[in-house]
Amino acid sequence: MFKKIAITASLAALALSSSVTFAAGEARHSISLIAHVPTNGFYVVPTDADLVNKDQDMSYQPSTGKMREVNGFFDVRNNNGSVYASLESVPQLISGNEVISLDVAFNNIILTQTPQMVVGEADSDVNYRAPLKISAKGTTFNPGDYTGTVPMTFDAVLPVGGSR
Repeated sequence: MFKKIAITASLAALALSSSVTFAAGEARHSISLIAHVPTNGFYVVPTDADLVNKDQDMSYQPSTGKMREVNGFFDVRNNNGSVYASLESVPQLISGNEVISLDVAFNNIILTQTPQMVVGEADSDVNYRAPLKISAKGTTFNPGDYTGTVPMTFDAVLPVGGSR
């Protein structure tokens, strides 16, 4: 009988020690989530969320003698008219006192700080895919580590004469 108790006690101790060991190796993670659901009548959303959520590399390419371009697409819709776009500030890359000016073209229209139509009423009535291209102006660039942002605003514009 003593042998049975000793074996049972040994098995219980082994079970407890293995569960303690397992708990000591536990790992936990938390994943942050975000989501946006646009209205069905108006939206301007990138087809690849990384375009607006991650830094885009425009580094100089010695093999071509040019800066890299940023290219992407946006899905655009306005059931009640056209879509206008503008820049909130002058687009540029900055490194200390050095500046590289940029062109920002949305749907092949160079954007400025003045709102202008980028998708017409007929095209924006359905899901329209518009290209975005950001490129450096000029051909010579001073060495440095440059940063910048290109804040854009998109507006749903009603047709002349009011709503549809």
